[in-house]
Amino acid sequence: MAGVLAGIGSPAMAQDAGSVPAAGSVGGEGREGVAQDRGGDGEPAQPADPAETTGNDILVTGSLIRGLPREYVASPVFTYGKADLARSGASSVSEYMLTIPQNFTGDLSDFGSSASSIGTGLGSGTTYNQYDGFAGFALRGLASDATLTLLNGRRMASVGMIEAPTVSVIPSALIERIDIISDGASATYGADAVAGVVNIVTRKPKDGIELRARGATATQTGSKNWEASALAGHSWGSGSVYAMAMVQKRSPYIEDPILVSGTRLQITQLPEEQISGFYAGIRQEVGNVTVSVDASRFQRDRDALRNYPDLLSFNRLYRARTIGHSVNGNVHWQGEGETSVDLNIDYGHNRSSSHLFSGPPPYTVPRTRYTYRNSLFAAELSGQTRLASLPAGPVIVAGGVQYREEALRTDAKIFFNLNGGTRRTKSVFGEVNVPLVAPEQDIPLVRSLTLSAASRYEDLGFDHAFAPKVGMRWQVDRSIALRGTWARSFLTPRFRDTIGIAEQVSFWNYPYAFLKPGDQNAALPAGNAIVMFRSGANPDLRTQKADTVTAGIDLTPVMIPGLTVKAGYYRIRITGRIVTPSQDDSVTSPALQVFNIDSPSAAQIERVVRNPTVSRWFTADIPSLEDALYSSYSQIPATLLAQVQAIADIRPQNFGIETTDGIDLDLNYRGRMLGGDVSLHATGQYILGLTLKAPGGAAVSRLDGYAQPSDLRLNGTLMWGRGGVSGGTVVNYVDGFTDNRPGRTPRRVGAFTTVSAFLGVDLGRLSSAPAFRNSEVQLVVANLFNQRPSQVVDAVLGYDPYNNPTTPRSIGVMLSKRFE
Repeated sequence: MAGVLAGIGSPAMAQDAGSVPAAGSVGGEGREGVAQDRGGDGEPAQPADPAETTGNDILVTGSLIRGLPREYVASPVFTYGKADLARSGASSVSEYMLTIPQNFTGDLSDFGSSASSIGTGLGSGTTYNQYDGFAGFALRGLASDATLTLLNGRRMASVGMIEAPTVSVIPSALIERIDIISDGASATYGADAVAGVVNIVTRKPKDGIELRARGATATQTGSKNWEASALAGHSWGSGSVYAMAMVQKRSPYIEDPILVSGTRLQITQLPEEQISGFYAGIRQEVGNVTVSVDASRFQRDRDALRNYPDLLSFNRLYRARTIGHSVNGNVHWQGEGETSVDLNIDYGHNRSSSHLFSGPPPYTVPRTRYTYRNSLFAAELSGQTRLASLPAGPVIVAGGVQYREEALRTDAKIFFNLNGGTRRTKSVFGEVNVPLVAPEQDIPLVRSLTLSAASRYEDLGFDHAFAPKVGMRWQVDRSIALRGTWARSFLTPRFRDTIGIAEQVSFWNYPYAFLKPGDQNAALPAGNAIVMFRSGANPDLRTQKADTVTAGIDLTPVMIPGLTVKAGYYRIRITGRIVTPSQDDSVTSPALQVFNIDSPSAAQIERVVRNPTVSRWFTADIPSLEDALYSSYSQIPATLLAQVQAIADIRPQNFGIETTDGIDLDLNYRGRMLGGDVSLHATGQYILGLTLKAPGGAAVSRLDGYAQPSDLRLNGTLMWGRGGVSGGTVVNYVDGFTDNRPGRTPRRVGAFTTVSAFLGVDLGRLSSAPAFRNSEVQLVVANLFNQRPSQVVDAVLGYDPYNNPTTPRSIGVMLSKRFE
């Protein structure tokens, strides 16, 4: 159970933007702020809190321009409020995010992450996340590097070698809502916004104190989690201050050992974890200028086990600690009308350490220890103004410049031949919004028509990128709206791919498909050649480009008040996708030969073996030479270098083409039934295709397989409330898929459906006793029927944790008290 207080309103917190109504009143359907007044894309006509238009918060609405009416926004936007977290029964944000149909955490997941033999075809994040277990958003079934995650509209510092922001450390009690723009948005937000943007908006109360305690227990193993938090705010005429402190602890969820390839294995499916944090901010107005500063500090400690009951020496304990802090400053000047200027200064720093121990309990044999330091500094100056006035309304332009510096430092020499790197980015961006038709013009079949355009140029130092975007929204009448966007976005290679893994050079007696008949070495089998392979990081990687198209229809039928239906199609095509070729593919695929050198010269061979980033050289199966490991290039026999017939580059390369398309559906209804308020919200994503291919090669599906996204995901919430009591159910559905791991007979894995139930009581509305005033209690039973994921034979956990993460039945209770 997570964020349970979210489902109940707060008189004391009335100035906390978008507070939800009291239990028993459906009101905003838990989609606070952005979605209380739903338009075609779930956006309000105006922001819920005036502070959100004065530089205090930057709302992710798919636009840099503040305060745009909902009918001006062409991008598809999905919003999930704090009450959605409560009703899901998830014990953390990292659990809840898996119930969002547009999201898939295939390579950054908190579940089963100590299972080091679980692989994924989606990206290399899993390789570096096996022991730390950080969770990150990954929209549209693409890897996490294609999704940009923001906190209050600002970039977050990455964590460890996964090089992505983590939501594992964000307390659910702090979250106001999660906004998702599910189309290409690099023109607005910069690098990595290819599959979309996720913005986590935090609560910033202005008056009152809120205390909260939450506890939950799994019925099967007795695993427990609990959380305590205090959130306070105070305001005066020209400003406000808020602060929150929290601590959350989860005991490990461990089931009985399973049999994997004939060996008993037991893994911590939900590891032991403790998180503490402090969050605070202040805002002050001085005339037309508003200054705000927000700061945070968190610590997360985590233990995960991988035990072999019959082979105790192979047991593993993975222990990780992450400490992070951030400071975000904003100076906002508000001129006349739409004119304003903002200066943002952001700094974040995370320090992560990973320890590996082995042996029987208490795991006393130390094996490895790594430390990572990630930092982010960003300075941005932006502004907006009215450019012109048209009959349909004002033409508003916005633009600005940004400097961003991201750094990674580590002592993990096993990964780095260097100790890290720094990337400096300079950006210039702009946007214009043009209203072509307004309702007042009374044009048949065109209630409103709006055109938007944005672009961004980024100088990344090692490369540069230009990202344009155009969008149009056509409101046919009060009931029907059509929208569409086209965008070109980009994502950057990670440090781990460019400088992270020290290069290795190896010499092999290997089949080579492009060997010329006259070059056959008589000492080798027919078709074989002496191939020198280059592996490790590749500093020559470039940005990856993506084209995104969306088209949708939004229905708000006047004959059915309270009903909103959204449907849309999307298509994403990424070129130059970074993929690491296999050794076999590198010497057989024609498309990969552009990275290889056939019949290399002595100088070309010399440049490779003398590269200062190479950490080791070795031979394998070379006639007349024993397999050897060389500590320096000078030890390599000259006779061996003279026999090299090809250089095969199996470092990460910009050669893949990744394509995905699919359909979104979102239905929302609010009305009256049986004397109370009723609400229904259902959302889903159906992925039509997700493929990866090399130029000229056949596309390989990355859909509906083990550790690959299922094509269909649905989530629905039904709620009824009356007189201070509310209750309902949440259903989460993941379609079946095929266990398609290499070397195994394909086997169909069944669908997975879970049902949770919730009941909320506003004690202050049921009793006039002073002790119950502003007090609430909520009960959530997650996975009510204790459904288990479909079995996957010889899988490390017995199931696929990326499609069907463990969701044990748990019973949780939350108590909250507010003081005015």
